Amino acid sequence: MKNSINTYPYDIAAIILAYLRSEIDEKGQQKLDAWLEEADSHKALFARIQDEAMQYEDIQKILSYDAGGAWQIVKQKAARRRRKRLMRVYQVAVSVVVVLGVAIAFLLKEEATVVPVAKVEEITPGRSIAKLTVASGDVYHLDSLNQVDLVTSLAENNGKEVVFTDRQLEESVREIRYNKVEIPRGGEYQIVLGDGTRVYLNAQTELRFPESFANSEQRLVYLTGEAYFEVMHDSVKPFIVEAAGTRTRVMGTSFNIGAYDDENIVYTTLLSGRVEVSLTGKDGVKPIILNPGEQSLWSKGKGEFTMKKVNTEDVIAWRYGIFVFNEDDIEIVTRVLSRWYGTKFVFDRECTGKHSFSGKMSKDEKLESILKILTLAGGPEFKVEKDIVHVIEK
Repeated sequence: MKNSINTYPYDIAAIILAYLRSEIDEKGQQKLDAWLEEADSHKALFARIQDEAMQYEDIQKILSYDAGGAWQIVKQKAARRRRKRLMRVYQVAVSVVVVLGVAIAFLLKEEATVVPVAKVEEITPGRSIAKLTVASGDVYHLDSLNQVDLVTSLAENNGKEVVFTDRQLEESVREIRYNKVEIPRGGEYQIVLGDGTRVYLNAQTELRFPESFANSEQRLVYLTGEAYFEVMHDSVKPFIVEAAGTRTRVMGTSFNIGAYDDENIVYTTLLSGRVEVSLTGKDGVKPIILNPGEQSLWSKGKGEFTMKKVNTEDVIAWRYGIFVFNEDDIEIVTRVLSRWYGTKFVFDRECTGKHSFSGKMSKDEKLESILKILTLAGGPEFKVEKDIVHVIEK
């Protein structure tokens, strides 16, 4: 079963949105009246949406948005958008499309009684949090709620990110020593390496990197999890990322790597510049060259790379606080949610292959709201018990 959103519910959602905000015009009112007269189920749905609007915090958020502007953004789905506008575009589209559009798309198909998520303990979204272990062995717990002073001459913390300094080390420490940043489930963080490369680290991610690149002929780092890199150009020292058996080599560019231990696929997505992706320890596999907008995929333990064109804005949407799913199986969706909310999903029985989801949802939403949306979209039901979420097939 594929759970996605088509344009018809969007049109109805736009009209209802205007009605809820008391901004509906005469033409819109006529369309709404005509739609209500088409079927009794439409009237029941309309009444239900109004009732939900009084209950859900999500709907209250929608009422503060510019409905007309938001709808133009949704209609421009195929248009190329500038990255600096991505955050605003996604936030508006998520609220309008997911909360109203998905509900309408599902409830128009069948009259359903939504089984509420059993709320035992509220599970809130993640935040900026990390554990930094510097080469000397000192450990720092970085948290957006509490600024930590770094007692090191090679790094400083400004409360939002850690900025490292690259400089020649003394002869006594000429061997390569590594710093390590670990992002737990329910966290994310960003750092600036000593060469000026900016790295955005997703939840459940680890990055190891030299305390200084100054004494090296290359800039080699090791990644587990997911990270977006904006590499500072250096024509002499290539920047290399080793992740789950793959090696990505660049001089200066922007790219995203996903290499989680619990995923079977390692992917590298190029946003700008040019990169070469190869396998470590497997000389017989031909490296692949990526151009902007292309993504390499490698199944762990298997041979050749595959490549495809992708929407890069969707790939890095996590950086802007958005979940993006594109016909993803329920197990993939729950793994993504597990990393961000720091909870564990348990399948009470086999659901794999029965549900796939397409859409965008805000990472700022509470988990309870996300689970309600997935159920509304035709997915399974969920029961929350402390930090464990049971997935219950209908």
